[in-house]
Amino acid sequence: MSDREALKILTRQPVNTDMINFLVSTTNSIIQVKPPQRSPRLNCLHTGDMMISPVGHKTISLASFIKNLIKYSNVQTPTLMATLIYLNKLRNLLPANAIGMETTRHRIFLSSLILSAKCLNDSSPLNKHWTKYTDGLLTLDEVNMAERELISLLQWKVNVYEEDLIVALQPFLIPIKNQLWKKLSAEQNQKMSYYRLSNVNLAKPYSKSRSSSSSSISSFSSVSSPSLTISSSTSSLDSIGSASSYSKSPSTYLESSRPLQPRSVNSMNRAYHSKTYDSYQDINLMHSGRVIA
Repeated sequence: MSDREALKILTRQPVNTDMINFLVSTTNSIIQVKPPQRSPRLNCLHTGDMMISPVGHKTISLASFIKNLIKYSNVQTPTLMATLIYLNKLRNLLPANAIGMETTRHRIFLSSLILSAKCLNDSSPLNKHWTKYTDGLLTLDEVNMAERELISLLQWKVNVYEEDLIVALQPFLIPIKNQLWKKLSAEQNQKMSYYRLSNVNLAKPYSKSRSSSSSSISSFSSVSSPSLTISSSTSSLDSIGSASSYSKSPSTYLESSRPLQPRSVNSMNRAYHSKTYDSYQDINLMHSGRVIA
């Protein structure tokens, strides 16, 4: 099974907990978070070129934050999982020693989701709507700032390609491909068993006909048939010839042994003709009531 087929199946699936947990772990791996401090003097944080300002509101967990965004925006699987492309790029861009605030990961994910929605959909929520979806965690200015900073770090390379999706979504594509392979193997085994049964059923009448034919042939061969041998035929012919020769007189034998005279088709046997003619006259006289001696 190809990755493209598995990707199509994944994009048709609804958002589930495994997807959310994977997004949470990926976002957490991008940047470290500094524990919250009580001092109000730390009112801004510079992370490379990315400036993130703190918020006085009480923060929620990243998993709950992502669930709320999914619930309010009704985002679908393709748009949601495309954020992994931006998250992976950002992880490669930020230094390993970068440290953020409590809401830094929330801002990173929200800005990635905003870019994904704007790049993959003809219409998407405005930033003021995304601000409402944060339940007051971020202001509109902070949402706009997070989006601009992410675009700046990516250098406007925000296009989403299928190859990038296949690489980013391998943990989800591998189980789908395994399931497809098992399903295909089961279908092939079922077809093979069906073909075997069909061949066996077709071979049974043929074997029966062969057995019946062989039995009929054997029964026919068991019947005694007369045999002709040269000796028996010769002896029988000799006996017939000898019997016929003794039954005839010598004169008759000589007469029959003479060669036939050449005879024309138009020639007439006068003796036979006269005999036949006399018989014909006798018959006519009998019918007419006259008898001629």
